[in-house]
Amino acid sequence: MPIQTHSTLILEPDNYSSDALAIYGRLGNVWLGHAPEKAAVSLLVVRLGRIIDAALLDEFPSLRAIASPTTGLNHIDLVECERRDIRVFSLADCRDGISKVTSTSELALGLMIALLRNIPLAAEDVSRRGNWNRDIFRSRQLSRLTLGIIGIGRLGGHMCGYARALGMKVLAYDPYQNEERFDELGASRMDLIPLLQAADIVTVHASLRDDNRNLLSTREIGAMRPHALIVNTARGGLVDEYAVASALQERRLGGYAADVLADEHREPRWLENSPVFQAAARGLNVLLTPHIGGCTTDAMHLTEERLAGVVYDCMEE
Repeated sequence: MPIQTHSTLILEPDNYSSDALAIYGRLGNVWLGHAPEKAAVSLLVVRLGRIIDAALLDEFPSLRAIASPTTGLNHIDLVECERRDIRVFSLADCRDGISKVTSTSELALGLMIALLRNIPLAAEDVSRRGNWNRDIFRSRQLSRLTLGIIGIGRLGGHMCGYARALGMKVLAYDPYQNEERFDELGASRMDLIPLLQAADIVTVHASLRDDNRNLLSTREIGAMRPHALIVNTARGGLVDEYAVASALQERRLGGYAADVLADEHREPRWLENSPVFQAAARGLNVLLTPHIGGCTTDAMHLTEERLAGVVYDCMEE
């Protein structure tokens, strides 16, 4: 039993792993959705549905830690958490335990195929317009195309395997990985601009940090081939969405698929103000999904359980 009791609030409890809840229960009280008035919450467990900022943190003066079973943490004000001495746990704390969680990389593959083969547009043309015109949706096959992967950690590594199985040439950019990782994945190491110049499709799997925000902006997108596609299932802030929308409008980019947007939930009208959402509304080749990459029961339960174990081990000390 832990020496000190810690009360946990699961802020987004819908279909939360029962095994994870049991682990948190070993620390002390567990509340789902809301805590009793004046309760001393020491651990806050969140997903992606809330912005954890100073105003929300003010509601929990006893808070010692936040657990978010996500790869990215741009929904949490990390500077404010550090100022308040609140520890933040994420999937970065249990990488080994989630190495085979493939939901987001599977979505990246699906978006890549759907964007290249015009699947949503073709399906809509048949089901909504009653047309049967295959020639207007003529495209390319993935085999023998070149895939450029940005970030070859867990998810980028999965994409390397998928691409090689499909007969694609694989290039990769990741300044934080050693040569052994590139060799293990069978990917050719390249700097960013040469990769962009050579790739038919670019998939983004990097973690968002202060030093790589808008990693793909006007200069980088300008280096790409006019037919090239970008698929982003990492974080919206890695891609300059204004530069993407402009390049699509001017036919300097072939298409953009994303499961993430730069300002998700940051302001009341954030979606309609998104330049890539507006580009999609204008009929440009944009495919957007609502951050569903890790949103499978398999992935969510496994990551919730692995992270709960890490949090328990740290907080019972």
